[in-house]
Amino acid sequence: MDHEELSAVMKAADSQPNNVQAQIAAAWANDSYGSEADAMRYYDAAWAAGVPTQSRCRFMVGYGSTLRNNGRLDESIAIHRQAIEEYPTVAAHHAFLALALNRAGRHEEAMAEALTALLDAGSENLDGYDRSLRYYRDSLAEQF
Repeated sequence: MDHEELSAVMKAADSQPNNVQAQIAAAWANDSYGSEADAMRYYDAAWAAGVPTQSRCRFMVGYGSTLRNNGRLDESIAIHRQAIEEYPTVAAHHAFLALALNRAGRHEEAMAEALTALLDAGSENLDGYDRSLRYYRDSLAEQF
């Protein structure tokens, strides 16, 4: 996406503040362009307006990640935890929660979430170590 395309998406969102899809498009466009600070207002607007079910799972990953990258750690953690409740089989939510927890200095909890993401992604890639990794994850979880 070039600057002209980004400007057009932002202009569309700004002219339609109640259009959730336009707000989501502007949030994602700014994220893709590397303008996470600008993306924040569009993410916040879309979230406040109510993100539709068909966009919600992916939206929550991006929103939580952008909250983290803008220093809004408690909100990031809350969004990722809510996403895990709503979409428990999506490993990406655990992975991004791990990043937020790590940034917040909650390292054991972050490692437990990272292991959960790895385990949720499938044991076929763990060469038989899934049982051991579950044990270590559970041991870490007991610490917080």
